[in-house]
Amino acid sequence: MATQTLKLNVKTGEKEGKNFWDRCGVLFVNTDETGNITSIQVKHSMFPGVEMVAFPKRTDDDPVTE
Repeated sequence: MATQTLKLNVKTGEKEGKNFWDRCGVLFVNTDETGNITSIQVKHSMFPGVEMVAFPKRTDDDPVTE
């Protein structure tokens, strides 16, 4: 499984045509060996104690294991 890490930034201002950004979190995209997304995890500064995870919608071919 591979993981891509993406920074989450929020625009905090603009001056003389230049944008200013603050980092507000990180997004982790987990994939299987074939490149399909298996889950996405978000860590956000507004919710430091909250673990947020998203999973792709299951198809009829996927067995339910929960």
